[in-house]
Amino acid sequence: MNPAGVATSSSAGPVRVLLAALLVLLCVCWLDVPLAYWVRDHLYVPGTWSRFTSDLPDLLLQVVIVTSAISWLCYRMRHNWRLGDPLGRLVLLNAWLPPVAYLVKALAKPVFGRVNTRVWLQEPGLYGFHWFEFRPDCQGFPSGHMVVLVASLAAVARCYPRLRPACTAFGVLIGGALVATDYHFLSDVLAGALLGVLVERAVSALLERSTACAGKR
Repeated sequence: MNPAGVATSSSAGPVRVLLAALLVLLCVCWLDVPLAYWVRDHLYVPGTWSRFTSDLPDLLLQVVIVTSAISWLCYRMRHNWRLGDPLGRLVLLNAWLPPVAYLVKALAKPVFGRVNTRVWLQEPGLYGFHWFEFRPDCQGFPSGHMVVLVASLAAVARCYPRLRPACTAFGVLIGGALVATDYHFLSDVLAGALLGVLVERAVSALLERSTACAGKR
């Protein structure tokens, strides 16, 4: 998946989004359950991996707040710090993207209401999507970490295209880790990545439009 979300033609973007959505659906129907069982049977049976990953703290909100605050501070001081394009654009994007992406994932999760992978492994009867159920154990889809991370990586790739391969590799690494720890099904991760790309596109377009309107005044 291309985290930058840069289309080569006017139709390439929607086609890629559709293909990504179909891939997510494919995973939901055929790949999620076998892969989650494989992770449990091959990584969790020895116990070491399970103990290491069971108590990892969820610091996503703290990271979002700190990243956004630092980015806003840097952007406000950009003239003194000589933050020009593309660095200035990246700083502005990362001031907006983390909180917007976090809000989007917070709204999306209860809509789908998918049971968390680790809860499902303990109670298989809960598998599936429990639409519009605001339950703490139904917050798996999409992966919020991937929404926020991929949105920021897409901004880096947009401003520094030469870093696109590194951004892609890092996103794949984190997504793989979320699956390998049974924190998420594969489709949760892919849907989060897709949503992150769409959030970055939308925020970038809005900021460009806002900048253009301000320049005409």
